[in-house]
Amino acid sequence: MKRLLGTALAFAVLAPSAQAATTGSLTLTVTAKADRALDARGVTLGTTGKVSRSGRTLSLPLSAGDAKSLRTAGGFRLRAKRRSITLTAPRLELGTNPRVTAVLGGKRSTLFTLAVAPNQTAAGVSLERTGATLGAAAARTIARKLKVRALPRSSFATVAAAASFGAPAPTAPQPAPTGPCVTTTAGGTPPTPGTTEPPVKARPAGARTVTGATLTWRVRESFIRYIAAGEGTTPSRGAAGTAPESLEGAPPLVYAFTFPFAEGWCDPATGAARIAFTGTVAFRYQQHTIDLVVNDPEVELDGPASRVIFRMTGSDGTAGGNKRAVVETLDVSKATVTGGGNAFAYERIPGAIPPGAASSLFAGYYLPGEPFGSVSISFNTE
Repeated sequence: MKRLLGTALAFAVLAPSAQAATTGSLTLTVTAKADRALDARGVTLGTTGKVSRSGRTLSLPLSAGDAKSLRTAGGFRLRAKRRSITLTAPRLELGTNPRVTAVLGGKRSTLFTLAVAPNQTAAGVSLERTGATLGAAAARTIARKLKVRALPRSSFATVAAAASFGAPAPTAPQPAPTGPCVTTTAGGTPPTPGTTEPPVKARPAGARTVTGATLTWRVRESFIRYIAAGEGTTPSRGAAGTAPESLEGAPPLVYAFTFPFAEGWCDPATGAARIAFTGTVAFRYQQHTIDLVVNDPEVELDGPASRVIFRMTGSDGTAGGNKRAVVETLDVSKATVTGGGNAFAYERIPGAIPPGAASSLFAGYYLPGEPFGSVSISFNTE
């Protein structure tokens, strides 16, 4: 047989959420073009584990599967003269970026990208034979390790698949977390909000109920001064302004607002919390078509994913569509955090315009990532 790197993927698999017994195979068939390229470079292919081979086709039995990937029980080794490289633990990655990966040079890399995505069902996953392109990083690593010219990447192989799942192994129920809540102070880059209305943050099993909370939302000072040149701010529905302040030569203005507590929870396992409030604050500058109204804030505390959500209403150039929207992200790592047991306080959590917030109403005045005041929140639990 000519020197080759076989690659056609035959497998059908549907990955359940829990690991289940998986049967089937992943078949890799090298194209004639790739076979000639390997032969010209003096590269030969060997197999490891339970891989079977027929001509330019390798068949790798599946060993396990879940909702993320299908794992195989085998691998292959490429040789050129006295040099070799082993590709271990090949895997068919499922989800939004289906591809074949393998551990190559001590690192899991994309081995092949697929022309067609696998078809997933509750019973398994199937993939008709489809073209596969050799991954750029994998091609470079193979050429470097074997000291050969770069391999052609396009039309390198075909991939097909057939696999099915048995019933997932039963798992013992995990006890819900107990004990008091904890704080969440991790920093990091906040995720970009989606383009649709954000879902209500799910309450995890074992979460404790928040019995009372206070919220002070401090708005960016330059925005308050800008709005004050028009009709200014108007709190209602229980929301109230804090005492006016004289800053930077401006007349006394209200820069922060408080809101009545509605409901909430916190998670003893992670420190995540969602605390909701009621109340409304309107920002109006009629001459500039601004009638921006924010309602019923929800504060989500969850490390770098911490944020504030308001229901946005209003009219003119700032009509909010009566939808919930992420108004600002919160950097809890820079807050003054105190408490334990049943009482917690986060003082002056810096707020910022969300990343990618092209549709945010405040993003019309400030760029994503720019500061937008702060949030102070305290709460008690059951």
